[in-house]
Amino acid sequence: MRGGNGLALLLIGLVVTVPLPARAQAVGEVSVDELVARALVDNPDLKAARLEVDASAGRLQQAGLRPNPMLELGGQKALSPDNNLTVGISLPLDLNGRKEGRVGVAAREIETRRRQVAERERQVRAEVRMKAGELLAAQRNLRVTDELLGVNRSALDVVGTRVRHGAAPSLDEGLLLVEVNRLDANRQLAQSRVEIAALQLKLLAGMAPDASLTLKGELALPPLALDLVGATERAVSDRPDLAVARSEAAMAAAMVKKEEAEGLTATGGTRPIQDVFHYFGGGVSIVLPLRNRNEGNVAAARAATRAAERRVEFAVLTVQQEVGAAFTQYEAARRSLDIYERGVRDLARRNLDVIRQAYQLGRGSLLDVIAEQRRLIDVENGYTDALKQVYDAAVGIERAVGTGAR
Repeated sequence: MRGGNGLALLLIGLVVTVPLPARAQAVGEVSVDELVARALVDNPDLKAARLEVDASAGRLQQAGLRPNPMLELGGQKALSPDNNLTVGISLPLDLNGRKEGRVGVAAREIETRRRQVAERERQVRAEVRMKAGELLAAQRNLRVTDELLGVNRSALDVVGTRVRHGAAPSLDEGLLLVEVNRLDANRQLAQSRVEIAALQLKLLAGMAPDASLTLKGELALPPLALDLVGATERAVSDRPDLAVARSEAAMAAAMVKKEEAEGLTATGGTRPIQDVFHYFGGGVSIVLPLRNRNEGNVAAARAATRAAERRVEFAVLTVQQEVGAAFTQYEAARRSLDIYERGVRDLARRNLDVIRQAYQLGRGSLLDVIAEQRRLIDVENGYTDALKQVYDAAVGIERAVGTGAR
């Protein structure tokens, strides 16, 4: 009877000694990098942001056009035989840099929109990598659960045969049956997590929910190519959101020039009346900048420029903090993973081996083996979490730097 139990436990113990089988690459498998490239092309939010750039280009074109002349017709019918017909043409004039002011603002706007697209690309790149990490972690946990479930089902068949021949107690079969059912329930949850992560990843990549997606790769990234100092310098220099803040400051400065052109001459004084009165067999109605020289809009534009400059300074400080925090998180995650790899997983395997051998020698029960196997499952799940923390921290550094740190 003890020999039958030993055979069952031998099969259970295989899970800690037999490596996971290599999976054949399915048609349509993509790597994380390939999925990122696809998302940068097909992500719906990015497509919308690029259309906003096109809209800004249209406004830039419009800003460079001169105002259209206006034809005015009027007439009067008197009670006497006399009639009056009035024909007038109104031609708005772009004086004192008005056109240049409009074009300057529109040009800065389109530059800001382009920077915003680059910033959204940075966010999408990081979001896809993060979600891909969730999917890879879910796939790893599912594979571990599948392996354990397969081993325990095989052990259950062997023990069932032994019980029917009177070589093993029926209790052992019941205990293994409970363990198989528990693992089967866990597998259903693990499978759902894989499917949910895949659906969320498809959304980011601009794929239909029913599209086929098989993600290849493991929860591992190459070593970092930058240290903290180099990463901080690159982030402050190249990060798209900082470029957006700088572009907004430049656009605010261009707005000051535009508002000044609306109320002042090129020399800073009010426009003389002779600059704007033109008579051609009729009259012209204009607004003279005597009481209102656009001082309020100019002051508002100057204040907006100063505010934009302060936002740039704050953004620089924020970027420096984010890079430092990302490196701190990465180093902590690496230390945690090293502990799992050196002092947790191997020890958990040895503990299960010892409990299994003790059971084979009649010094323990099947419950002890099952309990140790469950602890091993917890360890493997914890190891997956540690792998993902390192992966997420590396992606966090890439997000913080903005142009990649690998």
